[in-house]
Amino acid sequence: MTSNKNDLIIDEGFPALNTFVPEDAKNEKDPLPRYPFASFPSAISVDESQMENIIHDCELAFTARTKEDSEAYSSGATFFIPSQMKPRCALEQLALDIFRTHTKGLEPGKHFDPDRSGAEWWLLVLDSNSSNVGDDKNDKGGSSSDEEDDEDDEVGMHFDADYGLEDQLPNYLLHPRVATVTYLSNVGVPTLVLDKKSPPPTDVEKKSLNGDIEKAWLSFPVIGKHICFDGRLLHGAPGTFFPAMNNVSNKNSEDESEQHSSKRRKLEGGEKVELLTNETQSSKRITFMVNVWLNHCPIDAELFDDGLCTKMKINYEISKDEKASSNLKGDADYKPALQWELSDVSNSSHKTLDKKLQFCEDELKRAGTDECVICNREVDVKYNSTMEDLHSATKEANDAIGKSLAFEFEPKVIQLTVGAEVEDSDDDEDE
Repeated sequence: MTSNKNDLIIDEGFPALNTFVPEDAKNEKDPLPRYPFASFPSAISVDESQMENIIHDCELAFTARTKEDSEAYSSGATFFIPSQMKPRCALEQLALDIFRTHTKGLEPGKHFDPDRSGAEWWLLVLDSNSSNVGDDKNDKGGSSSDEEDDEDDEVGMHFDADYGLEDQLPNYLLHPRVATVTYLSNVGVPTLVLDKKSPPPTDVEKKSLNGDIEKAWLSFPVIGKHICFDGRLLHGAPGTFFPAMNNVSNKNSEDESEQHSSKRRKLEGGEKVELLTNETQSSKRITFMVNVWLNHCPIDAELFDDGLCTKMKINYEISKDEKASSNLKGDADYKPALQWELSDVSNSSHKTLDKKLQFCEDELKRAGTDECVICNREVDVKYNSTMEDLHSATKEANDAIGKSLAFEFEPKVIQLTVGAEVEDSDDDEDE
């Protein structure tokens, strides 16, 4: 039987090269993903003098995802730039920089097909004091909390996948090799990544989602910080259980702190904690997401609109002689608003919690349940530690150098329970 170069081969949730290796080569370790989670506190430098322009461009790309076709905006929920395409704006350049950094050392043709690989990218620009985020294309369920005003910039737990393909091939979740989040603000709810992979195609009822979570990672927003993780892992930003924290330096005096805007979040028992943000900084939680796809282009991800590229205020301009990425604005003295600095992703940096989070025997004192829609199923994410313990661990993550923390849990601390199938689910913004 002959095979076509364009045949789709799925290997453990990833699109694979359509090559058939000898038996003795099948045990060769797949180069991506390199690890389940990694954190890099200073991956990108941001020119603060251009922050207004950065926010403008991020909001332009974010709102473009929600426009109708008749409005001449890109209609896809995410965007895609092929690995060999020349970027037309700074955001496309940043997406390609991230793709190339994570695929550094991989040999085109051996490890991946460059013609069918690239970066899927999108923005979330969410007011950290707004109501819960709006709907999106995929089954990325929302929180069950009654305190909607306190949910702010929560993001429902979800998998990153080609959901356009799943519409055509039910039960087949195809994932990016690496999922990444790059933070362009210092405020907002942290990102939670659970050590839980998506169900295989044979698990039609999604029963493999059931059970305990043994490990997770929590990452707070820091301007210039970059995290990456296995593209098959469940993740989101459940702010009720892992809330945003005070991002203002403790060095501020009482008089200075009065000059900062504030908001409150209810904690266990109804008490509230002040969440302060500096007036000179954006109150928006800005995250730049890039998925590293090898050997596949997501069906619904589209090329960013040419007209929108011309409206960007931090445009990237390629020189006439097509020399690589250094010619910004055609001026050697020009300082990029966003400059990717990370070249080596082999040395990750994140703290590990010294003790496991404990299971609470008293059912009335447990933190609660997050009702989500995952894989077109109603899923309860049960947090069976106390809210006080969850918030204490969250604060430790916020206080850690690099503001990322690895957790281990006692049995039953976090449990997933799969319920009924959902025909037409409402979806949260994805991160």
